[in-house]
Amino acid sequence: GYGLSSYLRLRRRLFDAIRTEDGAWEHPCVGSPFILGIIRPRIYLPAGLRGQPRQFILCHERAHLRRLDHIVKPVCWVALAIHWFNPAVWAAFLLMSRDIEAACDEAVIRQLGPAVKADYSETLLALATSPRMPAPCPLAFDEGDAKGRIKNVLGYRRPALWIAVVSAV
Repeated sequence: GYGLSSYLRLRRRLFDAIRTEDGAWEHPCVGSPFILGIIRPRIYLPAGLRGQPRQFILCHERAHLRRLDHIVKPVCWVALAIHWFNPAVWAAFLLMSRDIEAACDEAVIRQLGPAVKADYSETLLALATSPRMPAPCPLAFDEGDAKGRIKNVLGYRRPALWIAVVSAV
């Protein structure tokens, strides 16, 4: 009930968001980018975000869409709501959320090249320190653990071919 009501409140709050030419939606009360929606997900960005940080964020959020995270996370939220008393489910949900963000961060580095690691980390840090609306709902993707994400981005190396082959086997 909480998840559904917070989702509906947020949708109502963002009714006057403006669609931009790159397909994202901007709203002045959005302080941190996120995806909202299951059937027709939308990328919401802070108003006035331009340049390279916008490119990084759009690349990250589109990686969420390609991976269908906007469907996976709500399904897992429902499992968490049903098994709210089980600490293992809470741990699994939190670890899954962290891994989802790390996978999308790594997708940005793979797509844009390792030369953007420092700039991308700077963007993560800037978004983590900017004021934002309170955690909207479990269906939104927030910035999570900024320190851990920045460490992961700066230390990311593309896995060697032999590691991928051994993992697949």
